[in-house]
Amino acid sequence: VPEARFMRTTEGKRPAYNVQTAVDAAHGIIVAQEVTTETNDTRSLLPMAEAAKQAVGDPASLHVVADAGYSNGEQAAQCEAQGIEPHVPANRAVNNQGDGTQFDRSKFSYDETSDTMRCPAGETLRRQRVNKGGRQVVYVAEAAACGACPLRARCTTAARRVVTRHVHEGALQRMQQRATAEAMRLRRCVVERPFAELKYRIFGHPRFLLRGRGGAQTEISLATMAYNLKRMMIVLGGASLRAALAA
Repeated sequence: VPEARFMRTTEGKRPAYNVQTAVDAAHGIIVAQEVTTETNDTRSLLPMAEAAKQAVGDPASLHVVADAGYSNGEQAAQCEAQGIEPHVPANRAVNNQGDGTQFDRSKFSYDETSDTMRCPAGETLRRQRVNKGGRQVVYVAEAAACGACPLRARCTTAARRVVTRHVHEGALQRMQQRATAEAMRLRRCVVERPFAELKYRIFGHPRFLLRGRGGAQTEISLATMAYNLKRMMIVLGGASLRAALAA
């Protein structure tokens, strides 16, 4: 399959595609779908949110719920700029020191006005540089302050403490706050069933049969159409659905 990426599966690395869907929570209708060659979901939040927003009539605001695999600070900020509010658990690395028992990033407060960090002892860490492809801002404490700090043993084994902050930290925090337990339960109920229906009832097997991304997209488009017709039959009833299709 020329366009497929090799992805990790239960059977090892195999050529595979990544199927993305957006489902309307009110009726269980798949409003957007796409076959991609992305090996994970980290770059799919924005394109799928935009596709869903357009599919439902481009409302002024839209709530989008996804799992932690879609955590992406830059795309979350772009969603918010378009009136889309993502509810996604932030997938964060722990920024701590030593053996992991010392203060992590959550113990440091950010001052937006001065663009500095404040440590648990009240000292200031100043912005030094941006790293990791422009995604992480590095804040560094004064060596003299760390050397004389009574909390140093609980903070760092180095000469001074270094803390990183994502450039879109605000968007990540807002996204995380929206990702309540209730929202995540709703996601599981709304999204998982259509995938199961597509794979095991409509396809009858969890594999694509046609070659190439175009073939896979054709298969998922036809399967989505069949699934949505079945859902609309339940939501509208047979007579109303026939009238709507005939109109």
